[in-house]
Amino acid sequence: MAAHYGVTHPHPAGRLLGAVLAPLMMVLLAGACAQDPEGPGLSGGRTTTTGAVDVSGTELTAGLVAFTACDELLVHLQAEADERVGPYGLNGGRYGGPVMLEAAALAEDSMGGGTPMFSLRTADQTLVEGQDYSGTNVQELGIDEPDLIKTDGRRILVIEDDRLHHVSVAGGTATLTDSLRIKGHWSRQMLLSGDRALLIADTHIEGDPELRPAFSSLVPEGGWRSLTSLIEVDLSDPTDLKIANVLTVEGYHVSTRVVGGAARVVVSTPPDELPFVYPQNSNGEERARRFNREVVAETTLSDWMPDFVLESADGTVVDGPLHECTNVSRPTTFAGFSTLSVITVPLVEPLSRPATTAVLAEGSTVYAGNQHLYVATNAWVDPDVLADDQQRSWWDRNWDTAIHQFDVTGPTQTAYTGSGEVPGHLLNQFSMSEHDGHLRVASTTGGPWRFDEDAESMVSVLARRDGALEVVGQVGDMGRGERIFAVRYVGDVAYVVTFRQTDPFYTVDLSDPTDPQVRGELKITGYSGYLHPVGPDRILGIGQEATDEGRTTGTKVTLFDVSDLDAPVDLATWSPGGGHSGAEWDHHAFLWWDGRAVLPFEDWRNDEHGAVVLRVSDSGITEEGRIDHRDAEMVEPVPPCPVVSTVDGDVPVVMVCDPGAPTSMRGHWCEPLPREESKWWAEEFGVDPETLPADRDVVVCWPDGGNVRPIQRTLVIGDMLWSYSWQRVQENALDGLERRQVVTLG
Repeated sequence: MAAHYGVTHPHPAGRLLGAVLAPLMMVLLAGACAQDPEGPGLSGGRTTTTGAVDVSGTELTAGLVAFTACDELLVHLQAEADERVGPYGLNGGRYGGPVMLEAAALAEDSMGGGTPMFSLRTADQTLVEGQDYSGTNVQELGIDEPDLIKTDGRRILVIEDDRLHHVSVAGGTATLTDSLRIKGHWSRQMLLSGDRALLIADTHIEGDPELRPAFSSLVPEGGWRSLTSLIEVDLSDPTDLKIANVLTVEGYHVSTRVVGGAARVVVSTPPDELPFVYPQNSNGEERARRFNREVVAETTLSDWMPDFVLESADGTVVDGPLHECTNVSRPTTFAGFSTLSVITVPLVEPLSRPATTAVLAEGSTVYAGNQHLYVATNAWVDPDVLADDQQRSWWDRNWDTAIHQFDVTGPTQTAYTGSGEVPGHLLNQFSMSEHDGHLRVASTTGGPWRFDEDAESMVSVLARRDGALEVVGQVGDMGRGERIFAVRYVGDVAYVVTFRQTDPFYTVDLSDPTDPQVRGELKITGYSGYLHPVGPDRILGIGQEATDEGRTTGTKVTLFDVSDLDAPVDLATWSPGGGHSGAEWDHHAFLWWDGRAVLPFEDWRNDEHGAVVLRVSDSGITEEGRIDHRDAEMVEPVPPCPVVSTVDGDVPVVMVCDPGAPTSMRGHWCEPLPREESKWWAEEFGVDPETLPADRDVVVCWPDGGNVRPIQRTLVIGDMLWSYSWQRVQENALDGLERRQVVTLG
């Protein structure tokens, strides 16, 4: 049986709405190991896991159990599904699983840190990241993370939906040398390695005859699956960018880290949609249950496990199962039917079939140190529990997070090494930190979607012993009735911010892993959503000011003096009286350079849409100035393709474009539509569907505020500040902030 998993296709307007509402959601919610020890573990603390991981298949109380054969893997999946299948499929027609409502699901990894130091040798000079130009703001020194913009000091790469733009900045004059369309792929994340870019993209092939033959093994005719593609782009000729190799796997991208010259790409794959039947009323439930159990019994591994397609530069196509069955493991406690895959991609070699390892569980939060990658998962939750207030209340109080550890010291493979568990839920990737052979984890008890009067926050310290991550030390009772809004680890100290009405800023001494201590607490109004070390004993916090009752009132930047862990002090504050900054929830939006903090800043009430430059000294914060992307004069937008419908106001412009033709229009957010959806859209906008040509793309352009271009990223090259907004990069002098040049992308 070759059933396929059906997922509701994200509506184009919904994707746009989600991008607009993500920052607002965070504001509304606010208002309401370096060494590798084996052998004997450290004593003390609360032990949550015991026993060793036995790859022979023996059940243990901690860790994962590896499968030894494909038959064993299939039998396990069928047995778990048979136990849970009912008249409406698996758990009422839903596959269920860990509830992905962590703050990390609301805001992708909201903190940043050090700058990796890489050298790029050109014909006449050596450019060094962190000295000659800024890189992506990342969590750990030397561990890169993907982002929508990258630079090596002589070029700027920007990925926007289905196009990669290459801007040369060598020689003083910036030039858009090429824009490469990546048909069928939409991306906002990439890595840069020499003359190659690795794009991480969502892939959609509906109705596209050019793409379908290559992906026919992944998506059935007329069906849809979530696909993630790794796209290698050759940058050696900046005037002629070329796609080299493409690896596409079933599932959605969770997160990626670059450790030791290899990208570790984490993908989560739900199983295929099985052909269950659903009764019309209660009288048919028993018959439907029997039928659905037969459906489960007839499944094959292809119904449960992800496949891949590799399109090589020479035109060859290889496809098949992504994993060897012996590379798949399961938690000892059932954690869902999804497959969490860790894909290892060496960046010094052409993209090829990668080494993989997999866990039968969901994954929501990824952290990487220099020796290990960690993936946090939540315990399986029957969706029916969420419909029962009494059961949900019990489950809220007993929420725990499992953490799986993988060895990333090898450049060509990633191996599972151990698992553990901490109470409560995590905020994001910066809830975790590996240091001197220990993993430190900050968590808040209870579920993450509401404030709980009984909730407390804590820091747990874990060490690996015989394949299990054991809690060897723990300190809690932080922020009773609140939850964590920011975490930062600097050496042996953790800085934790909790919030509900006021902002307790805690200092936690972790110098003795078996006996962590809360040393200091500072209560101020508002909260910090992002913490960044800016010098010895100085931490910069970016978040929101708030009233004494907890109502947020606008962006706030605070400089903390942490020289005395027992008595932290807020030395200075910058608060413009409104607005918000993307750096509150997205650490990639923050730039720290030579004593300056640069962050996007928007205030719709005061028509502010730009970035602010703050000079941070040892004892103060001074605003040096602001930049924006407003045009000197309003330019009338010109549709690049024939228009079939134009309506004033919030209704978009609908165009028909030749495949591959430019589709950007000033003051608008333009998105091509899958052809099978275009008739639906046409009727919504009052267009006769029969007038839409079958051989051309339908493109909808939504007004995005006309002359307003919110700045999303900033970077430094030499003595110049570069900034990015949709379809535009701009150069300003770092000193004085005078605008120098603008490059339009398209």
